[in-house]
Amino acid sequence: MSALTAKKELLNLRVLFFLFGLGIMSWVPRYPEVKAALKLDNGAFGSLISTGAIGSLVSLLTVGHIVHKIGVKRVLQVASFLLMATLTILSHTNSVPLFFVANILFLGAISAFHISINAQGFNYQDRTGKFVITQLSGLWSAGALATAFIAGFLVDHVSLGTHVTILMVAIFIINFLIIKILSPELIKANTDINIEYRLRDSVKEFSIDRMVSFGLICAIFLEFAISDWATIYTKEEIGILGGLNTLPYILFTLMMIFGRFTVHYLLPKFTLERLAVFASLLAGASFLISVFLARTIFDSNQDLAFIIICIGFTLAGLGSSFLGPSFMTAANARSKHPASVVIGQIGVSNIVLAFVLKWILAWTAQLTSLTIGLVIPGILLLTVPFFAKTLKNV
Repeated sequence: MSALTAKKELLNLRVLFFLFGLGIMSWVPRYPEVKAALKLDNGAFGSLISTGAIGSLVSLLTVGHIVHKIGVKRVLQVASFLLMATLTILSHTNSVPLFFVANILFLGAISAFHISINAQGFNYQDRTGKFVITQLSGLWSAGALATAFIAGFLVDHVSLGTHVTILMVAIFIINFLIIKILSPELIKANTDINIEYRLRDSVKEFSIDRMVSFGLICAIFLEFAISDWATIYTKEEIGILGGLNTLPYILFTLMMIFGRFTVHYLLPKFTLERLAVFASLLAGASFLISVFLARTIFDSNQDLAFIIICIGFTLAGLGSSFLGPSFMTAANARSKHPASVVIGQIGVSNIVLAFVLKWILAWTAQLTSLTIGLVIPGILLLTVPFFAKTLKNV
């Protein structure tokens, strides 16, 4: 009998999710420095960042089956090392070709880690009957928020390379210790010859739940856009310099955490479908109104424009907080495949759609303005109600 109790297992899973967000998002608030080091404009930088989708796509197509074949432990260990190594390179280099290669490997490692810990999260949820996926996603967002605070404090005092390297080495060591603790309950390699998921079969049996896939990307693309562009937007479009330009991103993330930790209090009174409809409309409308209003009054009152953006980002974070995890839970509930395979399959459609949308946003920003580019994720959020019926039985 395992000495690892369900309570201790959940605690360690929470730490893994927190560190995952803390690590991979550590350089995002300092994107202006990365962009400056590479000497790229908005269109080229956005396109270069989005090429990481190649690594994600390969990882999403294969890692779910690798997890089923060799278990979660070894995948987590390898992914942890790659995250440390590639992000260290990305934070130091000013070479576009090296950045291109490292970024592909980095996004591949992110997807591998994502599949593994979420598969373990669904496994815990199935064994205990506790709905924890949204909460665990909240811990990821908490890590992203913490790293934004750290970046804002260090931006004028410590170089990006030093900041990221020290942080990622520390996270790598802690991850290995936690993985060792979790070993007794981590999903083992499949040993049942009657349940064999081979990689070549994934091509034949690959299927996409279109309603869930489109609902998911519409729900979470704002999070992608804000992660990529929030600090650049507040610096270049609103004119906020220094650590303060991370505030809208921090507020957005803070409200995502709050929403993911509190949504279960509303579920006894409202269905998840109804909550998703209301929340997506709140998030999309608040974000679009704030962006347009800030642009309108920027010339006459820059401080008020910044306050409006902060309010809009806050409401957008609250409204969109639980939508992504809810659609992922719906995907798992509606599929016959293991959770690791489901996460990979839904991730493939998600990464392809995100890749296309990121390019559209980047070049819209380049040819017009970043304000116009950010209209895209806001409009997508307003379409979530069309897909909310997939949440009916979650």
